[in-house]
Amino acid sequence: MNFGDSIAHPKGARRAAWAVTVILAASVCYSLARIPIQVTDSLIPLLDAQHTRSVIAAFGNGATNAGYFRPLRAAQIQALFDLSNGHYFAAFKGFQATSVLVLFALFLIALEVDSRERLSALLFALTVLMGLHTFRGTVWEAYPVNHSLEIVVFCLLALVLARSRPGKWTDVAAALTFVAAAFTVESGLLVWVVIVAAWLAGGRGVSTRGVAMVTGLLAAYLALRFGYLGTGVPALSERSSGFGLQQLGPDELQRRFGGWPYGFYAYNVISSMLTVLFSEPRAGIWTIPAEFLRGRIAGGTIINVVSSTVTTAMIGWFVASRRRAWLQRKFDRDDQIVVVAIGVIVANAVISYGYTKDEIMGPAGVFYALAAFVAIASIVRGADLAGSRPRIAALTVIVAMTASGWVVRTAGLHYQMHLMAFYDRNEWVYVDDWLATQQSMPTAEGKALVQQLREDALVHMTINPYLLSSRLDQWFR
Repeated sequence: MNFGDSIAHPKGARRAAWAVTVILAASVCYSLARIPIQVTDSLIPLLDAQHTRSVIAAFGNGATNAGYFRPLRAAQIQALFDLSNGHYFAAFKGFQATSVLVLFALFLIALEVDSRERLSALLFALTVLMGLHTFRGTVWEAYPVNHSLEIVVFCLLALVLARSRPGKWTDVAAALTFVAAAFTVESGLLVWVVIVAAWLAGGRGVSTRGVAMVTGLLAAYLALRFGYLGTGVPALSERSSGFGLQQLGPDELQRRFGGWPYGFYAYNVISSMLTVLFSEPRAGIWTIPAEFLRGRIAGGTIINVVSSTVTTAMIGWFVASRRRAWLQRKFDRDDQIVVVAIGVIVANAVISYGYTKDEIMGPAGVFYALAAFVAIASIVRGADLAGSRPRIAALTVIVAMTASGWVVRTAGLHYQMHLMAFYDRNEWVYVDDWLATQQSMPTAEGKALVQQLREDALVHMTINPYLLSSRLDQWFR
């Protein structure tokens, strides 16, 4: 039996799907392992962990920060710090790489690849997953525990549970998943969106009782955070954000929108939604007009926008083709994926109202790739069942050109992670100056930790990007 015949059978298709997924996941982990723990966002939490008494104490500190409620994230950092036994890079990067592997595994499990057509669609969906700019922001930083990556894993796990065999333990697992996600970072509330959207689309892995349980936990979370703890939400003055054609600093945001921030919030929601569907704007900044004003629109920008737009059109075509069945509340297994994807994209954008950033939309990007799988599987299946030769030829050309664009973007993921490794490594050369600007000078014990992390970072060799072709940057955006 040749390869073509073997993948025509469900078992053969599943084996091939796992093989491809493992190879691509391993490639991401390889690029990830070359990136040292970064100074910004990671060093100060590690210094804090050095002086925190226990995991329980870290959990309490994470629950009482003004504007944030992230107790489990703080507890995870503390636990990994304590368990690392001084091997900080191995502990934190190992945890991050493991999360990437779990993400790819859950992505594949959710799609149920059992035919040659669905295997073809999987190849397309994996390039969408890795090529979308939100995925890059999701996987490449450590923080030192990458909570954005964790939320994607929790959301995918919720989808798998919602489409699995129903039972008491499935409901319990869904409730625990929601609690873990919500206590990690605010976007963990998307787990509730996944479970409810799947239930509305006929996914009964999580029963009605389970949905009610998770909804009750959501209400308890809101009461705990905003009522009992009075944590609140981040203010405009806390960070920069893109708006229009430029990046605005905290002072400028406060001056422009401090009196009435709702227009700015609406802009962020719309921009976050559009960046997933069309790869424009990026982090709130409209790159095409911005690059045009600078004299040249990069080829990579055009590839990004065109490939995303065509893929979104394919998803839109699938939704339109299924509208009558949906109105009659008839959903098959692929319909459920698209319904959940739409819910996650909208809800993720709403959660991003405070400011726009690629990694915040990481869950939406992953579910967009799931929806792209469904659309391509439907197109391939329709072309096989019926259709004239000109129509099939046109569809083949469109899909092939779009897939080529996503392949370029997937290669760009590794290129950008390579650059990230170079710049993060260089940050450690000037770490003392950075700590001084942060007004966070460490103790003698902290200085020893900084020195160890610096030596770990500088030991990792990277290729100077200036030795690479200057043309790559314009194609990998």
